[in-house]
Amino acid sequence: MLPTLTKPIACWQQEYNTGNSQVDEQHQQLFEIVNAIHDAVVTKKNSYTMQELLEALSNHTIEHFQTEEALMMAVDYPEYDIHKRTHDCLLSKVDRLLLKFRDRNTAAVTTEITQFLTEWLAHHIKGEDKKMIQFFQNQ
Repeated sequence: MLPTLTKPIACWQQEYNTGNSQVDEQHQQLFEIVNAIHDAVVTKKNSYTMQELLEALSNHTIEHFQTEEALMMAVDYPEYDIHKRTHDCLLSKVDRLLLKFRDRNTAAVTTEITQFLTEWLAHHIKGEDKKMIQFFQNQ
C-alpha cells in the first residue's frame, strides 16, 4: 500500500469487485496509485516523486490492460474491440499526461486529473469490466 497524507480520492468499494481475483487486485492497485498521485498533487511533492508515480500509473495500467486483453482473447470475447478501444484511449491520455509532465513538470498534474482517473476507473469497472467477467463466468 502506498502511503498518503491526504484523504483518498479513489475509494475501493465492494461494488467494484468483478469476481476475478487477479483483475480485482490490479484494480485496487490502480486505486492506490491514483490516491498517491492525488496526495502528491495536494501536498506538493517534488517532481521526482510525481514522475515516479506517473510512471507507476503508466506501467501498471499497461500491465493491467494486457491482463484483461489476454483474458478476453482466450475466450474470444465478442466485445473485445470495443473494450480494447477504451483501454487504448486511457493509455493515450496517461501517455500524454506523462509527456506533459516531463515538459512542464508538476503544473501538468492537477486534482482534476486525479478526479478524472477516479471516475474513469469506477465507470469502466462497473460497466465494461463487470460485463467482461460475467461473460467469462457464463462460458
